[in-house]
Amino acid sequence: MSETQFKKNDTYVYQLADNVLQSLELLYFDGTLREAQPPTHKPAVSANETASEEQAANAKVATSLHCNTCNIEIPGRDVQRQHYQSELHAYNIKRKFHGQASVTQVEFDTKDNSEEPQPAERAVSPIPEAGESESDQENSSGSDEDDDDLYKTDTPSFDVTKAQDDSSLETSAISHIANQTPFLLFKSQMINNKNDIFGAYKVLFDDKQLENPLDTLTQWSQNVDATSGKFSAIFMIGGGHFAGAIVSHQRLSVKGNAKKQDVTPQEQAVLFLEHKTFHRYTTRRKQGGSQSTMDNAKGKANSAGSTLRRYNEAALKVDVQTLLKEWKPYLDNCENIFMRARSVHDRRIFLEEGILDKNDKRIKNLPFTTGRPTVGELKRAWCELAYLKITEKPKPIVVKAATPTPQPKKETNKQKQDEKVLSAEDKQTDEIVQLLRKGRAPLLISYIRKNKIDKDFTLTPETKYGVTPTMLHFASQNGLKQMVMILLTNLKCSPSIKNTNGKTAWDLAKAEPVKQAFQIARHTLGEDFTSWDDAHVAEPLSREAADEINRKAEEEEKNEAKEIVKKELQQVKERQQEDYEKKNGKGHKLTSAPVVPQISMQQNLNSLSDDQRMRLMREQRARAAEARMRQK
Repeated sequence: MSETQFKKNDTYVYQLADNVLQSLELLYFDGTLREAQPPTHKPAVSANETASEEQAANAKVATSLHCNTCNIEIPGRDVQRQHYQSELHAYNIKRKFHGQASVTQVEFDTKDNSEEPQPAERAVSPIPEAGESESDQENSSGSDEDDDDLYKTDTPSFDVTKAQDDSSLETSAISHIANQTPFLLFKSQMINNKNDIFGAYKVLFDDKQLENPLDTLTQWSQNVDATSGKFSAIFMIGGGHFAGAIVSHQRLSVKGNAKKQDVTPQEQAVLFLEHKTFHRYTTRRKQGGSQSTMDNAKGKANSAGSTLRRYNEAALKVDVQTLLKEWKPYLDNCENIFMRARSVHDRRIFLEEGILDKNDKRIKNLPFTTGRPTVGELKRAWCELAYLKITEKPKPIVVKAATPTPQPKKETNKQKQDEKVLSAEDKQTDEIVQLLRKGRAPLLISYIRKNKIDKDFTLTPETKYGVTPTMLHFASQNGLKQMVMILLTNLKCSPSIKNTNGKTAWDLAKAEPVKQAFQIARHTLGEDFTSWDDAHVAEPLSREAADEINRKAEEEEKNEAKEIVKKELQQVKERQQEDYEKKNGKGHKLTSAPVVPQISMQQNLNSLSDDQRMRLMREQRARAAEARMRQK
C-alpha cells in the first residue's frame, strides 16, 4: 500500500479536495500500454470561445449562492456545502419530484411525522424496510449462506451500452481510454509510490465527458450548486434478492456520528433519496439457479417447493416493476443507472413494461464484483464507484519481433501430380479407416463398391500403414472381430497377404475372439477359398463349436474368480483371527458336561450330609434303571 498525503474523503469524485484536484494529470497510452504524450490536435471550438465560456461559468459559480431546490439565499461557500449535505435539502429534493413545494427550516423542524412524503431521516435510517430482514441490513448470510456464492463472480455484460469499450476514442493510436482497465488513470504528486496512480471508473462519465474527464472532474468539484440536485440509480438483483436506491451525488455530514462496526465513514455519508429491498424464495437451497432455469434445463417439476418458487419469481418481477414505476420521476432525471443482474431473465425485468429503454446510454454495468443485494451492499458499491482508487500503472505489452517466414521451394509439375494422386488415395484410406474403427460394415461395403476400390486395397501412406497394409490387417490388429468376419465372408479379402515384416493378418491378431473369426471364416468359406496354411490360420471352427469354447472359457473364468474370492475371504478371516488373538489372547473351547459328572461328585461326596448323600444315590439308581429299560 503506497503512502499518501490525503484522506479518503478528499477523493470523492463529485467533491474532490482542491489539492487532490490540482495534482491530477491525465495519462495517455499507446497501443502497447506505454505512457505517451497527449495528442496535439485541438477541438473544433476556438480558444477564445472556450476561455469566454469558462469565465462565464466561473462567474456563475462565484455569484450563484442560491439554492433553487429550497428557494433560499446562502451567505457563503462553506455554508453552501453544509446546506447541500443537510437533511432539509434532501427532503426538499424528494418533495420536488413528488410535485410538492419546498419547506423552510422552521416548517421542517415542526412538521408532523405523519406528513407525506416521509422525511429524509428515513432515507438514511438503518431500520429495514418491508421485505428486508435484519440480517440483510447487516449484510450477513443468515439462513441463506449458500446464496452468497451466486454473487462472487462478475456478471455478464449488460449489452445495452458500450460506453467505455466501444467508444470511437479507443480506436486512436494514443488514447486516455484504451488502457485495458475499467478506469481513467491520473498521475498525482499526492501519491509517493511512483508505480501507483489514481483511477476513476469510466462508467461515471458519458461519451462527451470522456473526451475531457479532467475538466469534468473540475466542474463537478467546483460548481457545487450545479451538482447538488444530481443523483444516480443503483439496482442489484439475483437469487431472489433485490435492492435498489436513488443515491444523491451530495454526501451527508457525518461529523459527530458514532463509529459503526463494518461500516466506513464514507458509507455513512451516502445519501439515499429512496431505497427498497425485496426477497422472495426463488432458489432451492444447495442447488443454485432460479426455478425457471432448472425448468428449462431439466423439465418442469411438480413438487410443492418448485410451484412456490415459480410463484415467487413472478411475484418478485411484479414487485420490482411496480417499484420502477413509482420511481419513474427519479429514473427520468438520473445521471446514471447502474445495474447488477445475474441472468438474462433478471435483466429482462428492468426492460419490460417500457420503464427503461434498452438503448438508454445511462444504463451501465457495475464494473466490479458485488455481494448479495442489500442496502449495505448498495452503499458499498456507490463508495466503490464514487471515490478515486489507487491502482498500479498498467505494464507495457511486450511485442515480439516478427520472424521472417521461409520461402517455400518451387516444385516441379511431376511432383505436384504425384501429390495429387497420393492425396486422393490418402483420402480414401482415411475414409476406410474411419468406417472400420466405427464398425460401419454396410457403409464400408457401399463405399468400396461405389468407388470401385479393390478388396485388397493398400492403405497409404506406407510410412503410416506399413504394418497394416490392408483392411484385414488393420481390423485384425485393432481387435475388430466383426469387421474381420465381414471382410472375409462378404468382401472375400485375402488373408494370405503379408506386411513389410512378413506377417499375415492372422499373425497380428492378439485377442482370441479375432482368431476365432478367422477360424469360423475358414469353416464357412471352405478349404478351396485360399491357402489357409499360407495365411497361418488355425484349423476351421464352426460357430457352435466356437460358442461352446467361449462358454466353457467363461465358466472356467467364473470358477477361477470364485476360488480366488474364496481364498481371499479365508485369508481375511485368518488375518482377523490372528489380530484378535494378538489383542485379546487365545480363547478356550466350551465342552458339554457329562450327564452324571461322577468325578466331580466323587470329589464333592464327602462334603454332603447323610441325607443328601442318600438322596443323590437314589437319583443315580433311578437313572440307571431308566437306562436299562430303554435298552430292552
